Amino acid sequence: MKFKKAQIPASLFSSLLIATLLLVFCLHSNAQETTQIAFPSLDSVFSYTQHKSTTLHSGEIKFSQAQKAKLAAIASIIDLNANISLNITDNTKLPVSYFPAEAFGGTPGTYREIQTGIPYTNNFNQYADIKLLNVSGWQNLKLAKINIESTTTDNKLSQKSLYENIAATYYNILTLQEQLKSTNKNVATADTLHQMVKTKFDAGMSRQQDVNDAEVNFLNTKESASQIQFLIQQQYIAIKILCDIPDATAITIQENIAFNKSTTPTIQLNNLNTTNSLLKEKYAFNNYRQLKFTILPIISAFASNSNQQYSNNFSLVDKNVNWINSNYIGLKAVWQIPSANTVSQISKAKYDSQLAKENSEHSKLKSQLDFSQLNIDYEKAVSQFSTNEHTTLLQNDSYKKNLENYQQGIINLSQLLTSYNAMVNSNYNYISSAVSVMLMQSKIKINNNIQ
Repeated sequence: MKFKKAQIPASLFSSLLIATLLLVFCLHSNAQETTQIAFPSLDSVFSYTQHKSTTLHSGEIKFSQAQKAKLAAIASIIDLNANISLNITDNTKLPVSYFPAEAFGGTPGTYREIQTGIPYTNNFNQYADIKLLNVSGWQNLKLAKINIESTTTDNKLSQKSLYENIAATYYNILTLQEQLKSTNKNVATADTLHQMVKTKFDAGMSRQQDVNDAEVNFLNTKESASQIQFLIQQQYIAIKILCDIPDATAITIQENIAFNKSTTPTIQLNNLNTTNSLLKEKYAFNNYRQLKFTILPIISAFASNSNQQYSNNFSLVDKNVNWINSNYIGLKAVWQIPSANTVSQISKAKYDSQLAKENSEHSKLKSQLDFSQLNIDYEKAVSQFSTNEHTTLLQNDSYKKNLENYQQGIINLSQLLTSYNAMVNSNYNYISSAVSVMLMQSKIKINNNIQ
């Protein structure tokens, strides 16, 4: 029996080829859209944030704007007002005047209509006005310079706050990841304990209640691992928001817990808040002065030069007619009588200046207290870590011994589970305190570097 070779129709083959190509293209596109970033340290997160953060970029825009405002303030001191104009006028209908007719050989006592004026007029004018004495303008320049300094410290404060929030979230993730590793080990331990109790129950050496308690302990430990995973996902979203990382980008933090007890960082007094407050006080005071100076007279010099040409022929420049030149120069003083709104603004600026001064005094005290608080927080974290480290070793040892005692029938399951939970909690505390020390070291580094 012979079989014929099957042939795929050309139309079907083309459709399959197109579908395959589309599938490959879609998979390639998805692969390109999903990127992955691994952060080996907190500094690597800061490096990414430095280039991608909209918060930091906004600060750069504000600084650029402050610089442009300074240039505008320089120009406003002299406030040059100049213009050049050229007018070409066609007097399409000249005005009519009445003159005695006898002057033109007419009847005495009668009048004759006569059109007066020139049909075409060209005017070329130049005018300039420049301020010679502008106290308010000079004060405005001073304000612009202070604003640049204030914007610089504002940006540093924003960066410091952002980095501290990133550090807190980063170490939350690190804590949870380490706790998840520990919890996964606890799940295996709880499962082993559960199986051990079941074996004893099958041998008639344990009660059903013990089996139930061991299973509950296993389920709770397993659920703890699941809850920690959810918390890790939440914290990863939080750090993406802080660092402006796209949602499609998968990130991982790969740093391990490492604490060197012999390393005691030097904490420097950070006066950034005080400097910023002093600049705000200085700006408020000078803003008050600038508003007061607006009621002073402004003295200006002005000059004008005009050229006129009158012609009976419509032409841009009539070569047969001369230009008539006129010019003048002068000084003027302008004094604006203060309005109710001006008085209100000056009064408000005065109180704003007083409030800014009070804030400066508060910032000076707070900077010193923050320095002392940072020292205490670091010492507290180190002390807690040392205690938890020793406690963890003791709790682990107690659990091992209680496990042996349970296997020998010396203690009951309830006592063993109590020891198990104490071991788990002590290990969690050890991880948290170790990461707390790392967080405090990062805060000190941020405190010392951003000033």
